Amino acid sequence: MTITTLPLNAKESTECFFFPGVKEYFTRLPGFPHPLQRPTKPAHRLVDLPGKGKAVFSTRALAQGELILSERPLLIRPSGMTIPTPPTFTREQFFQHQLNGTELYLEHSVNRMSPERKAAFMALANSHKEDGSGPLMGITRTNSIGLPGLRPGVKEPEEQHSAVCNEISRLNHSCSANTNPIFDKYSLSYRLYAVRDIAAGEELTFQYINTLSDAAKRQESLKPYDFVCTCTACTEPTAESDARRAAICGFTPTVMMWAIKRELSDDWLIEKCREQLALIEQEGLEHVEPYCAAVKAIMEAYICLGDTAQASKWAAKVNKCVWADNYQSVENLLDPASPAYKKHPMWRMRLGQAPPGFGKMFQDFAALAGEDGVKMLPGGAGIMMFPMPAGMPKPPFPFPSRK
Repeated sequence: MTITTLPLNAKESTECFFFPGVKEYFTRLPGFPHPLQRPTKPAHRLVDLPGKGKAVFSTRALAQGELILSERPLLIRPSGMTIPTPPTFTREQFFQHQLNGTELYLEHSVNRMSPERKAAFMALANSHKEDGSGPLMGITRTNSIGLPGLRPGVKEPEEQHSAVCNEISRLNHSCSANTNPIFDKYSLSYRLYAVRDIAAGEELTFQYINTLSDAAKRQESLKPYDFVCTCTACTEPTAESDARRAAICGFTPTVMMWAIKRELSDDWLIEKCREQLALIEQEGLEHVEPYCAAVKAIMEAYICLGDTAQASKWAAKVNKCVWADNYQSVENLLDPASPAYKKHPMWRMRLGQAPPGFGKMFQDFAALAGEDGVKMLPGGAGIMMFPMPAGMPKPPFPFPSRK
Protein backbone atom coordinates (compact mmCIF):
# COMPACT_ATOMS: atom_id res chain seq x y z
CA MET A 1 0.00 0.00 0.00
CA THR A 2 1.08 3.59 -0.66
CA ILE A 3 0.22 6.54 1.58
CA THR A 4 0.77 9.88 -0.12
CA THR A 5 -0.62 13.39 -0.61
CA LEU A 6 -1.84 14.55 -4.05
CA PRO A 7 -1.32 17.11 -5.41
CA LEU A 8 1.66 18.22 -3.35
CA ASN A 9 1.71 21.80 -2.04
CA ALA A 10 -1.89 22.47 -3.12
CA LYS A 11 -4.41 24.38 -1.01
CA GLU A 12 -6.92 21.58 -1.64
CA SER A 13 -5.00 18.33 -1.50
CA THR A 14 -6.14 14.76 -0.93
CA GLU A 15 -4.70 12.25 1.50
CA CYS A 16 -4.40 9.06 -0.53
CA PHE A 17 -4.14 5.50 0.68
CA PHE A 18 -3.57 3.61 -2.60
CA PHE A 19 -3.13 0.11 -3.89
CA PRO A 20 0.32 -0.28 -5.53
CA GLY A 21 0.75 1.57 -8.82
CA VAL A 22 -2.13 4.04 -8.43
CA LYS A 23 0.05 7.00 -7.40
CA GLU A 24 2.14 6.48 -10.52
CA TYR A 25 -1.06 6.24 -12.59
CA PHE A 26 -2.01 9.77 -11.55
CA THR A 27 1.42 11.35 -11.80
CA ARG A 28 1.82 10.05 -15.38
CA LEU A 29 -1.38 11.78 -16.55
CA PRO A 30 -0.59 14.65 -18.97
CA GLY A 31 -0.59 17.99 -17.16
CA PHE A 32 -1.51 16.48 -13.77
CA PRO A 33 -2.91 18.11 -11.77
CA HIS A 34 -5.28 20.18 -13.87
CA PRO A 35 -6.89 23.15 -12.07
CA LEU A 36 -10.32 22.69 -10.53
CA GLN A 37 -13.32 23.78 -12.58
CA ARG A 38 -15.64 26.19 -10.79
CA PRO A 39 -19.22 27.28 -11.56
CA THR A 40 -19.52 30.76 -13.06
CA LYS A 41 -21.46 31.89 -9.97
CA PRO A 42 -21.73 30.23 -6.53
CA ALA A 43 -24.50 27.64 -6.77
CA HIS A 44 -24.82 25.93 -3.38
CA ARG A 45 -24.75 26.46 0.38
CA LEU A 46 -24.67 24.24 3.45
CA VAL A 47 -27.71 24.33 5.74
CA ASP A 48 -28.37 22.74 9.13
CA LEU A 49 -31.49 20.56 8.93
CA PRO A 50 -33.10 19.19 12.12
CA GLY A 51 -32.55 15.45 12.24
CA LYS A 52 -30.40 15.44 9.09
CA GLY A 53 -27.33 17.41 10.13
CA LYS A 54 -25.74 19.40 7.33
CA ALA A 55 -27.52 19.44 3.98
CA VAL A 56 -26.77 21.14 0.67
CA PHE A 57 -29.17 23.53 -1.09
CA SER A 58 -29.04 25.43 -4.37
CA THR A 59 -28.62 29.20 -4.13
CA ARG A 60 -29.98 29.89 -7.62
CA ALA A 61 -31.84 28.18 -10.44
CA LEU A 62 -29.69 25.52 -12.12
CA ALA A 63 -30.08 24.13 -15.62
CA GLN A 64 -29.67 20.45 -16.48
CA GLY A 65 -25.99 19.67 -16.98
CA GLU A 66 -24.79 22.72 -15.06
CA LEU A 67 -21.75 22.42 -12.80
CA ILE A 68 -22.72 22.99 -9.17
CA LEU A 69 -19.39 22.50 -7.41
CA SER A 70 -16.09 20.70 -7.71
CA GLU A 71 -13.78 19.58 -4.94
CA ARG A 72 -10.83 17.33 -4.28
CA PRO A 73 -11.69 14.54 -1.82
CA LEU A 74 -10.45 14.77 1.73
CA LEU A 75 -9.45 11.12 1.53
CA ILE A 76 -9.12 8.31 -1.03
CA ARG A 77 -8.72 4.80 0.32
CA PRO A 78 -9.04 1.16 -0.80
CA SER A 79 -12.62 -0.07 -0.70
CA GLY A 80 -11.37 -3.27 0.86
CA MET A 81 -8.12 -4.50 2.33
CA THR A 82 -7.00 -7.52 4.30
CA ILE A 83 -5.06 -7.14 7.55
CA PRO A 84 -2.96 -10.24 8.46
CA THR A 85 -4.98 -12.22 11.00
CA PRO A 86 -4.08 -15.16 13.26
CA PRO A 87 -5.64 -18.37 11.87
CA THR A 88 -7.19 -19.17 15.26
CA PHE A 89 -9.54 -16.16 15.16
CA THR A 90 -13.26 -16.75 14.96
CA ARG A 91 -15.31 -15.06 12.22
CA GLU A 92 -16.29 -12.26 14.60
CA GLN A 93 -12.69 -11.80 15.76
CA PHE A 94 -11.52 -11.72 12.14
CA PHE A 95 -13.87 -8.90 11.15
CA GLN A 96 -13.11 -6.88 14.29
CA HIS A 97 -9.39 -7.29 13.64
CA GLN A 98 -9.90 -5.99 10.09
CA LEU A 99 -11.79 -2.95 11.36
CA ASN A 100 -9.15 -2.23 14.01
CA GLY A 101 -6.29 -2.56 11.53
CA THR A 102 -7.96 -0.34 8.94
CA GLU A 103 -8.60 2.27 11.65
CA LEU A 104 -4.86 2.52 12.25
CA TYR A 105 -4.17 3.11 8.55
CA LEU A 106 -6.91 5.75 8.44
CA GLU A 107 -5.54 7.44 11.55
CA HIS A 108 -2.18 7.81 9.84
CA SER A 109 -3.80 9.35 6.72
CA VAL A 110 -6.16 11.67 8.59
CA ASN A 111 -3.35 12.98 10.80
CA ARG A 112 -1.51 14.04 7.64
CA MET A 113 -4.34 16.42 6.69
CA SER A 114 -4.12 20.16 7.25
CA PRO A 115 -5.95 21.29 10.43
CA GLU A 116 -8.84 22.68 8.32
CA ARG A 117 -9.20 19.52 6.22
CA LYS A 118 -8.97 17.27 9.28
CA ALA A 119 -11.65 19.29 11.08
CA ALA A 120 -13.90 18.99 8.03
CA PHE A 121 -13.40 15.23 7.95
CA MET A 122 -14.13 14.79 11.67
CA ALA A 123 -17.31 16.88 11.32
CA LEU A 124 -18.89 14.40 8.88
CA ALA A 125 -21.71 12.10 10.00
CA ASN A 126 -21.03 8.64 11.44
CA SER A 127 -23.76 5.99 11.24
CA HIS A 128 -21.46 3.11 12.26
CA LYS A 129 -21.00 3.72 15.98
CA GLU A 130 -22.40 0.39 17.16
CA ASP A 131 -20.85 -2.18 14.80
CA GLY A 132 -17.24 -2.24 15.95
CA SER A 133 -16.01 0.47 13.59
CA GLY A 134 -13.61 3.01 15.01
CA PRO A 135 -14.53 6.70 14.64
CA LEU A 136 -12.50 7.21 11.46
CA MET A 137 -13.71 3.97 9.88
CA GLY A 138 -17.29 4.88 10.81
CA ILE A 139 -17.03 8.28 9.13
CA THR A 140 -15.43 6.70 6.08
CA ARG A 141 -18.06 3.96 5.74
CA THR A 142 -20.86 6.50 6.09
CA ASN A 143 -19.58 9.06 3.61
CA SER A 144 -17.60 7.19 0.95
CA ILE A 145 -18.34 7.53 -2.75
CA GLY A 146 -17.27 4.64 -4.99
CA LEU A 147 -14.21 5.38 -7.12
CA PRO A 148 -13.62 2.55 -9.62
CA GLY A 149 -11.26 2.59 -12.58
CA LEU A 150 -8.01 3.63 -10.90
CA ARG A 151 -6.54 0.20 -11.55
CA PRO A 152 -7.06 -0.70 -15.23
CA GLY A 153 -8.18 -4.30 -15.62
CA VAL A 154 -9.17 -4.73 -11.95
CA LYS A 155 -12.94 -5.13 -11.59
CA GLU A 156 -13.40 -6.71 -8.17
CA PRO A 157 -15.25 -4.21 -5.90
CA GLU A 158 -13.07 -4.98 -2.88
CA GLU A 159 -9.97 -4.05 -4.89
CA GLN A 160 -11.27 -0.65 -5.99
CA HIS A 161 -11.06 2.67 -4.15
CA SER A 162 -13.56 5.02 -2.55
CA ALA A 163 -13.42 8.69 -1.60
CA VAL A 164 -14.68 10.94 1.18
CA CYS A 165 -15.50 14.55 0.25
CA ASN A 166 -16.18 17.58 2.42
CA GLU A 167 -19.30 18.95 0.68
CA ILE A 168 -20.49 16.28 -1.76
CA SER A 169 -20.46 13.71 1.05
CA ARG A 170 -22.95 15.94 2.90
CA LEU A 171 -25.63 15.56 0.23
CA ASN A 172 -28.63 13.68 1.55
CA HIS A 173 -29.98 10.65 -0.29
CA SER A 174 -32.99 10.59 -2.56
CA CYS A 175 -34.29 7.73 -4.70
CA SER A 176 -35.04 10.45 -7.26
CA ALA A 177 -31.78 12.38 -6.95
CA ASN A 178 -31.32 15.69 -8.75
CA THR A 179 -27.49 15.63 -8.96
CA ASN A 180 -24.71 13.24 -9.85
CA PRO A 181 -20.97 13.50 -9.02
CA ILE A 182 -18.37 12.50 -11.62
CA PHE A 183 -14.70 11.97 -10.84
CA ASP A 184 -12.18 13.78 -13.06
CA LYS A 185 -8.82 12.03 -12.80
CA TYR A 186 -6.84 14.87 -14.39
CA SER A 187 -7.73 17.31 -11.61
CA LEU A 188 -8.20 14.61 -8.93
CA SER A 189 -11.62 16.05 -8.20
CA TYR A 190 -15.32 15.31 -8.15
CA ARG A 191 -17.64 17.52 -10.17
CA LEU A 192 -21.25 17.71 -9.09
CA TYR A 193 -23.74 18.27 -11.92
CA ALA A 194 -27.48 18.99 -12.05
CA VAL A 195 -29.18 16.06 -13.81
CA ARG A 196 -32.36 18.07 -14.38
CA ASP A 197 -33.43 21.67 -13.90
CA ILE A 198 -33.26 22.64 -10.21
CA ALA A 199 -35.12 25.55 -8.60
CA ALA A 200 -33.43 28.13 -6.39
CA GLY A 201 -33.55 27.00 -2.76
CA GLU A 202 -34.11 23.31 -3.63
CA GLU A 203 -32.23 20.68 -1.65
CA LEU A 204 -29.50 18.94 -3.65
CA THR A 205 -29.59 15.16 -3.38
CA PHE A 206 -27.55 12.18 -4.46
CA GLN A 207 -28.27 8.43 -4.64
CA TYR A 208 -26.43 6.30 -2.08
CA ILE A 209 -27.71 2.99 -3.50
CA ASN A 210 -29.10 1.38 -6.65
CA THR A 211 -32.23 3.47 -7.16
CA LEU A 212 -33.57 1.20 -9.91
CA SER A 213 -34.34 -1.56 -7.40
CA ASP A 214 -37.78 -1.75 -5.78
CA ALA A 215 -38.74 0.25 -2.69
CA ALA A 216 -38.33 -2.64 -0.24
CA LYS A 217 -34.82 -3.43 -1.48
CA ARG A 218 -33.87 0.23 -1.39
CA GLN A 219 -34.92 0.57 2.25
CA GLU A 220 -32.95 -2.57 3.11
CA SER A 221 -29.86 -1.17 1.34
CA LEU A 222 -30.16 2.09 3.29
CA LYS A 223 -30.14 0.46 6.74
CA PRO A 224 -26.36 0.88 7.19
CA TYR A 225 -26.89 4.64 6.83
CA ASP A 226 -29.27 4.55 9.80
CA PHE A 227 -32.26 6.30 8.25
CA VAL A 228 -35.50 5.48 6.47
CA CYS A 229 -35.94 7.17 3.10
CA THR A 230 -39.03 9.41 2.96
CA CYS A 231 -38.77 10.51 -0.69
CA THR A 232 -41.95 10.35 -2.78
CA ALA A 233 -40.97 7.06 -4.42
CA CYS A 234 -40.72 5.43 -0.97
CA THR A 235 -43.65 7.02 0.89
CA GLU A 236 -46.45 6.95 -1.68
CA PRO A 237 -47.92 3.59 -2.82
CA THR A 238 -44.89 1.93 -4.35
CA ALA A 239 -46.29 -0.77 -6.67
CA GLU A 240 -46.60 1.50 -9.72
CA SER A 241 -43.22 3.13 -9.06
CA ASP A 242 -41.58 -0.29 -8.66
CA ALA A 243 -43.10 -1.43 -11.97
CA ARG A 244 -41.82 1.66 -13.76
CA ARG A 245 -38.31 1.19 -12.38
CA ALA A 246 -38.32 -2.47 -13.40
CA ALA A 247 -39.36 -1.46 -16.92
CA ILE A 248 -36.49 1.03 -17.08
CA CYS A 249 -34.06 -1.79 -16.23
CA GLY A 250 -35.63 -4.02 -18.87
CA PHE A 251 -34.82 -2.01 -21.98
CA THR A 252 -31.49 -1.00 -23.47
CA PRO A 253 -31.50 0.74 -26.88
CA THR A 254 -29.52 -0.96 -29.64
CA VAL A 255 -29.37 1.47 -32.55
CA MET A 256 -27.37 -0.74 -34.90
CA MET A 257 -29.84 -3.62 -34.76
CA TRP A 258 -32.85 -1.37 -35.38
CA ALA A 259 -31.05 0.34 -38.25
CA ILE A 260 -30.81 -2.86 -40.32
CA LYS A 261 -33.98 -4.70 -39.18
CA ARG A 262 -36.31 -3.28 -41.82
CA GLU A 263 -39.37 -5.11 -40.46
CA LEU A 264 -39.26 -2.60 -37.58
CA SER A 265 -40.75 0.79 -38.44
CA ASP A 266 -38.59 3.87 -38.93
CA ASP A 267 -39.87 5.36 -35.68
CA TRP A 268 -39.81 2.12 -33.64
CA LEU A 269 -36.60 2.80 -31.70
CA ILE A 270 -37.37 6.50 -31.31
CA GLU A 271 -40.77 5.76 -29.79
CA LYS A 272 -39.33 3.05 -27.53
CA CYS A 273 -36.72 5.51 -26.26
CA ARG A 274 -39.34 8.24 -25.77
CA GLU A 275 -41.36 5.80 -23.66
CA GLN A 276 -38.20 5.06 -21.66
CA LEU A 277 -37.55 8.75 -21.10
CA ALA A 278 -41.14 9.33 -19.98
CA LEU A 279 -40.79 6.60 -17.33
CA ILE A 280 -37.42 7.96 -16.19
CA GLU A 281 -38.66 11.53 -15.91
CA GLN A 282 -41.80 10.41 -14.08
CA GLU A 283 -39.59 8.65 -11.54
CA GLY A 284 -37.01 11.46 -11.37
CA LEU A 285 -34.21 9.11 -12.42
CA GLU A 286 -32.31 11.29 -14.85
CA HIS A 287 -29.13 10.44 -12.93
CA VAL A 288 -29.16 6.80 -14.12
CA GLU A 289 -27.30 5.69 -17.24
CA PRO A 290 -30.45 4.52 -19.12
CA TYR A 291 -31.50 8.18 -19.36
CA CYS A 292 -28.32 9.24 -21.14
CA ALA A 293 -28.38 6.07 -23.29
CA ALA A 294 -31.93 6.77 -24.48
CA VAL A 295 -31.17 10.41 -25.32
CA LYS A 296 -28.10 9.39 -27.30
CA ALA A 297 -29.98 6.57 -29.06
CA ILE A 298 -32.64 9.00 -30.34
CA MET A 299 -29.94 11.31 -31.70
CA GLU A 300 -28.24 8.39 -33.43
CA ALA A 301 -31.56 7.10 -34.79
CA TYR A 302 -32.17 10.42 -36.51
CA ILE A 303 -28.62 10.26 -37.91
CA CYS A 304 -29.45 6.82 -39.28
CA LEU A 305 -32.50 8.37 -40.94
CA GLY A 306 -30.51 11.30 -42.33
CA ASP A 307 -32.65 13.82 -40.40
CA THR A 308 -30.10 16.39 -39.25
CA ALA A 309 -32.73 18.87 -38.00
CA GLN A 310 -34.01 16.41 -35.39
CA ALA A 311 -30.55 14.93 -34.73
CA SER A 312 -29.18 18.36 -33.85
CA LYS A 313 -32.01 18.95 -31.36
CA TRP A 314 -31.16 15.70 -29.60
CA ALA A 315 -27.43 16.40 -29.86
CA ALA A 316 -28.07 19.45 -27.68
CA LYS A 317 -29.66 17.13 -25.10
CA VAL A 318 -26.75 14.67 -25.34
CA ASN A 319 -24.34 17.54 -24.71
CA LYS A 320 -26.09 18.27 -21.41
CA CYS A 321 -25.56 14.70 -20.13
CA VAL A 322 -22.11 15.54 -18.75
CA TRP A 323 -22.61 13.10 -15.85
CA ALA A 324 -22.89 10.11 -18.22
CA ASP A 325 -20.37 7.28 -18.19
CA ASN A 326 -17.76 7.93 -20.88
CA TYR A 327 -19.35 11.28 -21.79
CA GLN A 328 -18.21 12.72 -25.10
CA SER A 329 -19.24 16.11 -26.43
CA VAL A 330 -21.17 16.20 -29.72
CA GLU A 331 -20.60 19.91 -30.24
CA ASN A 332 -19.90 19.25 -33.93
CA LEU A 333 -23.47 17.98 -34.42
CA LEU A 334 -25.35 20.97 -33.00
CA ASP A 335 -25.63 22.62 -36.41
CA PRO A 336 -27.96 20.71 -38.78
CA ALA A 337 -25.77 21.80 -41.69
CA SER A 338 -22.57 20.49 -40.10
CA PRO A 339 -20.41 18.38 -42.48
CA ALA A 340 -19.74 16.11 -39.48
CA TYR A 341 -23.05 14.36 -40.14
CA LYS A 342 -21.96 12.89 -43.47
CA LYS A 343 -18.77 11.62 -41.80
CA HIS A 344 -20.68 9.93 -38.97
CA PRO A 345 -20.45 6.09 -39.16
CA MET A 346 -24.24 5.82 -38.75
CA TRP A 347 -25.12 8.42 -41.39
CA ARG A 348 -28.24 7.24 -43.29
CA MET A 349 -27.60 3.65 -42.19
CA ARG A 350 -31.35 3.06 -41.91
CA LEU A 351 -31.59 4.02 -45.59
CA GLY A 352 -29.06 1.42 -46.64
CA GLN A 353 -26.06 3.71 -46.85
CA ALA A 354 -23.90 2.20 -44.11
CA PRO A 355 -20.15 1.80 -44.71
CA PRO A 356 -19.38 -1.25 -46.93
CA GLY A 357 -19.53 -4.53 -45.03
CA PHE A 358 -20.64 -2.86 -41.79
CA GLY A 359 -24.37 -3.24 -42.39
CA LYS A 360 -23.91 -6.81 -43.60
CA MET A 361 -22.31 -7.80 -40.29
CA PHE A 362 -25.31 -6.53 -38.33
CA GLN A 363 -27.75 -8.04 -40.82
CA ASP A 364 -26.22 -11.42 -40.01
CA PHE A 365 -26.71 -10.79 -36.29
CA ALA A 366 -30.25 -9.58 -36.88
CA ALA A 367 -31.11 -12.81 -38.69
CA LEU A 368 -30.23 -14.67 -35.49
CA ALA A 369 -32.10 -12.34 -33.16
CA GLY A 370 -35.59 -12.52 -31.72
CA GLU A 371 -38.68 -10.54 -32.66
CA ASP A 372 -37.28 -7.21 -31.53
CA GLY A 373 -33.72 -8.03 -32.50
CA VAL A 374 -32.54 -8.30 -28.91
CA LYS A 375 -32.85 -10.36 -25.76
CA MET A 376 -32.28 -9.52 -22.14
CA LEU A 377 -30.44 -11.68 -19.66
CA PRO A 378 -32.66 -13.04 -16.86
CA GLY A 379 -33.12 -10.63 -13.98
CA GLY A 380 -32.92 -7.45 -16.03
CA ALA A 381 -29.13 -7.33 -15.93
CA GLY A 382 -29.09 -4.78 -18.73
CA ILE A 383 -27.05 -6.84 -21.20
CA MET A 384 -28.20 -7.21 -24.79
CA MET A 385 -27.65 -10.67 -26.26
CA PHE A 386 -28.31 -12.18 -29.66
CA PRO A 387 -29.54 -15.80 -29.74
CA MET A 388 -26.96 -18.00 -31.44
CA PRO A 389 -27.40 -21.34 -33.25
CA ALA A 390 -26.67 -24.55 -31.37
CA GLY A 391 -22.99 -25.37 -31.22
CA MET A 392 -21.77 -21.76 -31.42
CA PRO A 393 -19.24 -20.62 -28.78
CA LYS A 394 -20.64 -19.00 -25.62
CA PRO A 395 -21.18 -16.40 -24.34
CA PRO A 396 -22.90 -14.94 -27.43
CA PHE A 397 -22.26 -11.44 -28.71
CA PRO A 398 -22.98 -9.11 -25.73
CA PHE A 399 -23.64 -5.39 -25.46
CA PRO A 400 -22.72 -4.48 -21.85
CA SER A 401 -24.38 -1.58 -20.04
CA ARG A 402 -23.93 0.08 -16.70
CA LYS A 403 -25.52 -1.81 -13.83
